[in-house]
Amino acid sequence: MAAVRPEPVREPGPIAQVRARVDAVLVGFLGEVRAELAGADPRATVLVDELLRLVRAGGKRIRPALCYWGYRAAGGADGEAIVRAAAALELLHTFALIHDDVMDRTPTRRGVAATHIRFARDHGPPPEAERLGSSLAIVAGDLAMVLADRLLDDSGFPPAALLEARRRYHRMRAEMAVGQLLDLTTPAAGPEEALRISTLKTAAYTTWGPLAVGAVLAGASAGALAALERFALPLGQAFQVRDDLEEEAPEAGATVLLALAREGASEEELAVLDRAASDPEAAARARGIVEARGARARARALLEDLVAEAVSALGDAAIDPEAREALGRIALALPP
Repeated sequence: MAAVRPEPVREPGPIAQVRARVDAVLVGFLGEVRAELAGADPRATVLVDELLRLVRAGGKRIRPALCYWGYRAAGGADGEAIVRAAAALELLHTFALIHDDVMDRTPTRRGVAATHIRFARDHGPPPEAERLGSSLAIVAGDLAMVLADRLLDDSGFPPAALLEARRRYHRMRAEMAVGQLLDLTTPAAGPEEALRISTLKTAAYTTWGPLAVGAVLAGASAGALAALERFALPLGQAFQVRDDLEEEAPEAGATVLLALAREGASEEELAVLDRAASDPEAAARARGIVEARGARARARALLEDLVAEAVSALGDAAIDPEAREALGRIALALPP
């Protein structure tokens, strides 16, 4: 029997409560790093300036929020240390976004030029500028990952807590890489395989990873961690399905939306779906195929079921009541 689908909640306050504090930490921390790198070579500041540009361009701050509320769920008290640890996860996300945009040749991010595009514009005409832009973007992404590690290490938690958090953090990053590999090499996945890949690619570092890092920093019990995992895995899949639905055209890779559209599609339609990410004409036709096959409606229903499953997992979880409510509100804000 399917879980009862709850009504969606808009504008989840639990994320807004964390966002401003995380952004203040990021701007201050990156400003310190900029001054350090300027001492080594003034030209190095362009890398930090780019990270600051992306931070200031916006973003939902889902990962820092889940890290924070995972910590609170396990009984941790509010403080500057958990906000710094949560901000480290946003820097890790920044690394992933920059590298993803290079791999996918995405022109914009958060309404502004993607990092590789911006660097290319600053370095002459193509094609050399394009190559250099991508190379510099990779370096900027690498720096974001290094700085994420540093910010987590310098968050202010005791060494023992940081050691366990580090174990979770390293596993999360490894699973990110596995998920990205599968996404790039499994374009024709079925719905179940697409969800499994989304668990590795999205749940690993969007939901379960951040929640686990926060929870272990608070010394979470095995029971609390198990409850948070039952919540986080369907939530991570829901995030991926929601992202698929928000795309104007079907993306390449193992997306649930594409997998649903492929079911029952003709050979000609499959060829169109395969070209949709790189061919504007095919993208327009692919949108029609997605609608004709009922893939978008089925994806919306799947999203609602996954959110309901996640919220249900919180019902009897042995976690802090305020955190339970906050996590539920984050989940219920997902359905479009």
